[in-house]
Amino acid sequence: MHGSTTGMIDELGTEGRHARLSALFDAWSADVHGFVLARAGSHATAQDVTAEVFLAAARAIGGDDPDQVTRSWLLTTARRRLIDHWRRQRTQRNVAERMGGERPTSDAAVDVDRERVRSALASLSHGQRLALTMRYMDDHSVAEVADELDVSYPAAESLLARARRSFRRAWEGT
Repeated sequence: MHGSTTGMIDELGTEGRHARLSALFDAWSADVHGFVLARAGSHATAQDVTAEVFLAAARAIGGDDPDQVTRSWLLTTARRRLIDHWRRQRTQRNVAERMGGERPTSDAAVDVDRERVRSALASLSHGQRLALTMRYMDDHSVAEVADELDVSYPAAESLLARARRSFRRAWEGT
């Protein structure tokens, strides 16, 4: 799959890229899934992360250097995607805690809390939802939120305070 296949892939175009991705998946999807499962301990997480890895592989194969996608590349990407997954989970837990929720103790609880967070956020106005997301999920400072929303610092603080109260009410109501 290295070196000489690049010319063949270029000649085959889309069909060649599909064939390469299919061959990579057949050869290494079990390795990638096992790698993630051993670290995550959850089949659902392993399936999600494996799918993200092969989506990244599809993009890379369609790019300038399709030969970069090797078993090592796939496992490195899997490790990075798993770290991203853990960060998203931590962020969602932190948002829930900051907004008045309790820390979930299992994957099922995380899924329930994730849905509660989505539901509570959906109940907010667009401005409040945007401000909270920027502040607590994207880790922007209040000054950065103010700049992004083109409001003064005190207005951003006020918006965030109202948004936290609204979120807390929605959270407690779910």
